Amino acid sequence: MNLKVILAKRDKLIKLTISLLILIFLFNFIDFKLFFDSIKNVNQLFLLALLFVPLNILLRAYRWKIILNHYIKIVSIKDSFVLNLVGIALNIFLPASFGDVAKSYYGYKWHGYKEEMLSSSILDKFLALFSVFIIGSLTSFLIGLYVYSTLSIILSVLMGITIFYPKIVPWSILNKITSYFIKQELNEKKLKFAFNVSNKIKIYSLSISLLAWLLLYLQFYLICLSFSIEISFIYILAVSPLMNIALLFPFTINGLGTGEAMVTYLFSIINISPTLAVLVSLVSQIVNAIIPGIFGFFFILRK
Repeated sequence: MNLKVILAKRDKLIKLTISLLILIFLFNFIDFKLFFDSIKNVNQLFLLALLFVPLNILLRAYRWKIILNHYIKIVSIKDSFVLNLVGIALNIFLPASFGDVAKSYYGYKWHGYKEEMLSSSILDKFLALFSVFIIGSLTSFLIGLYVYSTLSIILSVLMGITIFYPKIVPWSILNKITSYFIKQELNEKKLKFAFNVSNKIKIYSLSISLLAWLLLYLQFYLICLSFSIEISFIYILAVSPLMNIALLFPFTINGLGTGEAMVTYLFSIINISPTLAVLVSLVSQIVNAIIPGIFGFFFILRK
């Protein structure tokens, strides 16, 4: 076994350990009787929440397809849907939701266009983050969470500048970092491919992304209601950037642990018990990451 494989396994073990330690800490605040009683008494709204999973993935797939195909047709909506499932599967093992970008490797292997796949995946991820920061900045301002609103505005401005003014992006540095990890030289001009898409397509993709986030957090809201948690939809939208930032923490497995800790904190502000916060967060992870990820692994193994 070579050194690189050993280090990769050690890295995954460290992330898994950190995730488990955070969960063990949170379990000290959990009423396990309430936890399992809530699971037993889940209502039918949970089935409705499940229906949002393929619809949300389809919207994300459509957004990426639009970006990737802006010059020539590279993938179909079916191809993009499958690759998004692959990205979800990779997210289970890669930090900071990097699977959403790493899916471009499989896109290149299956369809070609190495740099185009990578740059479009990066832009796709940036647009996703930009849109959730926009949602958070507006809704948190409406309900008087001005500190959260200010943070979301700052993040959305930084992300927006990168998206709409790509000339400021240090492409040569990004190219060197990417080439180091994939062990291949990339064409820098092609790497800029997706970021040079017209602003019209970027805005259209942004509108799709906004809809996808609204549906995702409507699903989260329905999961809360299915466990009889009293919470407002606008509050969920207001704190959505913080929930996403927690999932981007690079030293856990797909934000496992940090996501639950953040939801516990945000729910405690409105007097929702840690037990129900952890339950909803874990269920959301299973529904939106583990189950679609299983299908993603199936396509990886199949191809």
